[in-house]
Amino acid sequence: MKQVVIRLNNRPEIGLLSRSSTNGDEQVLVEQFIDYYCTAFRRNNKKTQLAVFVEPRIDSGYPDVVFASYLPSILDNWTAEREKLDVSDLKVLSYLSGVKGVKGGTIITSLGFPEKQTLNSLEKLMDAKLVTYRTSGWQICELREAFSVKKLIAVEAKLSDVSGVFSQSYINTRFASHSYALINSAKPSSETIQKFDGYGIGLYSKGNCFKKHVEATEYSLPSSYVSFQFNEWIGRAISH
Repeated sequence: MKQVVIRLNNRPEIGLLSRSSTNGDEQVLVEQFIDYYCTAFRRNNKKTQLAVFVEPRIDSGYPDVVFASYLPSILDNWTAEREKLDVSDLKVLSYLSGVKGVKGGTIITSLGFPEKQTLNSLEKLMDAKLVTYRTSGWQICELREAFSVKKLIAVEAKLSDVSGVFSQSYINTRFASHSYALINSAKPSSETIQKFDGYGIGLYSKGNCFKKHVEATEYSLPSSYVSFQFNEWIGRAISH
């Protein structure tokens, strides 16, 4: 299968907003890492495609880069109604992905949304063929039909601020399957390596070449509605 690598930056028509990168050494480091990662991906992956997001706007800020590995079957169950889903709808979908058969009142109480808004989201999700209602209550359709992303790898880069990049990388664990930090240092200290390893945050460094010092802990997906956002951005981008 031919590998497809798409880069998604600031696409308001699909709901994706990105911050403009600041010229400088840090941007160069990020661009070099993107080239490095994409080359390795093409070499090592045969069943998935790759979407690269550079500084996408999510609720916690702008991660430097997010690599989303997804199944090419993402469009097999795609519907035009998915283009209409917004953040509130995806929050309801994310909640339903973690439970099995709940009544509307439980959803309202759990999410704290107004009743009208919640019912509207459920209607939109049903029109998009992402949820169904049965005697046991509302539930998501087969997850593999709603969510095609296999990995979400977030990477935060800093030239020297190890403490800052650690904090940002830790925040990214709430939506990513793998969270990495990238620093411009050939030999991180043993204390730095131990700190990242202790929190399950991966660590890359850049000397003459890129080197992985810590393998990131893998978290299951989808882990939040932000995980669903990346899935929907990809589907909308390639369906247009």
